[in-house]
Amino acid sequence: VGPHVTDTIVRYEVRGGAQTLLKARESEVLISGPAGTGKSLAALYKLHLACLNKPGIRCLIVRKTAVSLTSTTLVTYKKKVAAEALSAGIVHWYGGSQSEAASFIYDNGSVIVVGGMDKPERVLSSEYDLIFADEATQLTVTDWETLGTRLRNGLLSFQQQIAACNPDSPQHWIKQRADAGTVRMILSRHADNPAYVTADGKLTAQGRDYMAKLDAIHDAVLAQHR
Repeated sequence: VGPHVTDTIVRYEVRGGAQTLLKARESEVLISGPAGTGKSLAALYKLHLACLNKPGIRCLIVRKTAVSLTSTTLVTYKKKVAAEALSAGIVHWYGGSQSEAASFIYDNGSVIVVGGMDKPERVLSSEYDLIFADEATQLTVTDWETLGTRLRNGLLSFQQQIAACNPDSPQHWIKQRADAGTVRMILSRHADNPAYVTADGKLTAQGRDYMAKLDAIHDAVLAQHR
């Protein structure tokens, strides 16, 4: 752990599927559930905490395209997961080069590489301990299996690739992989997200607003089919 970590306190209330994900050690894990349940947040925290506590490990955050990663997943990482560490100088951003992928570099030597499978030569040129694929339904099974071949850095007691998504059909490859027992599926619910639901099950103000938006979308879809 870097010299500034003891000066930085981050509070993350973990429950339900998120808590299960943090403890999971299987080589392939899927955290599945609708938008707003905190799937990506939990996976990002797992990588961040691992990097803080184990010097020298290498992790990867990946999506189908680098552009989609920058506008979504990395915003969550920078604003909700690593904001304090970035501010304290524990983590530094490296924008990448022609030969190297962009990455977050921890002062203890750990690294989180970021990129898209649209430029696989950058993200696949290294070996990792943890890989997080956000919105994994956009990946092909070949993408997923290829990422798995890079899980061989060996500095953690377990090597793991994590998928966060909500499989859109029983025929999707990741759901079939879960049904076959190759991937451990962890369910994520809105009650797992402390931003929306309190520990005693009550909606927060933000949660009431979010659920109202979901209800409006649901009603609009029903109206179209009447």
